[in-house]
Amino acid sequence: MNIKLVKSVGCLMLVALGMVSLPASATLMVRAAFQDSAVSVDGATNGAASGSLQVDTPAGATVTKAFLYTASTWSAANTGSVTLAGNTFNVGGSEDLGLTQPDVNPANTRVYDVTSTLKPLIEGTNGLQSFSYAEGGNLDGAVLAVIYSHASTVGGTAIILDGELSLAGDTTTLSFDAPYTGGDVFMSVASSFSYNGNGTTNQTGQVTTIDVTTDSTASRRLSSCAGGNDDGNFVAADGQLITVGGVGDDPSNPNANCAGGAGDDEFYNLGEGNDADPTAFLQNGDTFVSLETSNPSNDDNVFFVAFTSTFAIDEVDGDPVDPTDPQDPPTNVPEPASLILFALGLLSLGMVRRIRS
Repeated sequence: MNIKLVKSVGCLMLVALGMVSLPASATLMVRAAFQDSAVSVDGATNGAASGSLQVDTPAGATVTKAFLYTASTWSAANTGSVTLAGNTFNVGGSEDLGLTQPDVNPANTRVYDVTSTLKPLIEGTNGLQSFSYAEGGNLDGAVLAVIYSHASTVGGTAIILDGELSLAGDTTTLSFDAPYTGGDVFMSVASSFSYNGNGTTNQTGQVTTIDVTTDSTASRRLSSCAGGNDDGNFVAADGQLITVGGVGDDPSNPNANCAGGAGDDEFYNLGEGNDADPTAFLQNGDTFVSLETSNPSNDDNVFFVAFTSTFAIDEVDGDPVDPTDPQDPPTNVPEPASLILFALGLLSLGMVRRIRS
C-alpha cells in the first residue's frame, strides 16, 4: 500500500475539516428581504382560544409575500395538513416550500407560500384582520408572516430569516446601508417546544438568551427569557408550546434579567433601551448589529426571526439584501462543509480503488 498517498489524503481531509469547522453561526437563511417594506407577524395554535392568525397592515398597503410556518412537536415529523382562511395546505402541495434548513435539532419546521391565498383577502380591506387556522396532530402551532409595502414603509427594510438556530450558540448580523442616525428596528423571534411557566418565575428554564453587539457596544443582554409559549396561552402541554413576537405584543424591550414565560413577548425594538437601562441598543454612528443567541436548556427550537426597520439594511451575515432579486432561497442546499466533505469522500474512494487495483 502507498502509505504516503494515504497520509496525503488524510492530511487533505483534516485541512478541509479545519477550514469548514467554523462556529455554528448564521444557521438562519434569508427567506425574503425587501426594501421599502415592513412585515406583520403573528402566531397561534389549535389550542389557543382564538384559533386564528392575525395580520395588521395600513389602509392601501399591498402584499408582497406571505409565509405560513408550522412547527412540529419535539422529535415528531411535520407531515400533517393545515388550514388557513378555509384553505387547506398539504405536505408536497404546490404551496409547500419544504422543511426549513439547516436542521440542527429534533423539531421540524415547514414553510408554505400562502401569498396567492392571502393577498386578495388583505388588500383593499387592510387594518387588523383575523384568519381562521387549524392543524393536525404533532404540531406545536404556526407563525404567519406577511411582507407588505405602503407609503409609510418607504426607506425601510423587511427581512424574514428561517431555519434552526444552533442550540449551543449562534450569531446573526445585520449591516446598515449608512451609519445609524436614528429609527426603529423591530424584531420578532419565534420559538417552539418552549415553556417557562405562566408568570415571572422560571419553572423549566426552556428559554433562549439574546445579546446585542454593535460598533458602540461590546455586548449587552437584550433578554434572558426569550421563549415560553405565549401563543399557546401558557398551557404546559405538547401541541401548544410556541411563541412569536408580533401583532398585539409590546415592542418595549424586557428587563435584561427577565424570568418566566410572561417576562418576554419576543417582540423587540433595537432603537430603544429597556426599563433597567433606557440607553438605546443602537447608537448614532453604528454600522451593524449582531445578535448572539444561546439556549441553555438545549431543547428550544428558534426557527424564525423577522425585522422591520425604518432605514435601509443592506446585508445579512455578509450577504447583500438585493431589492432587485428578492427571491426565496432554496431550503435544501447542502452547506459548504457538506459539499466539501462529499467531494473529499469521492476523491478518497477513487484513490483507494486505484491502490487496490
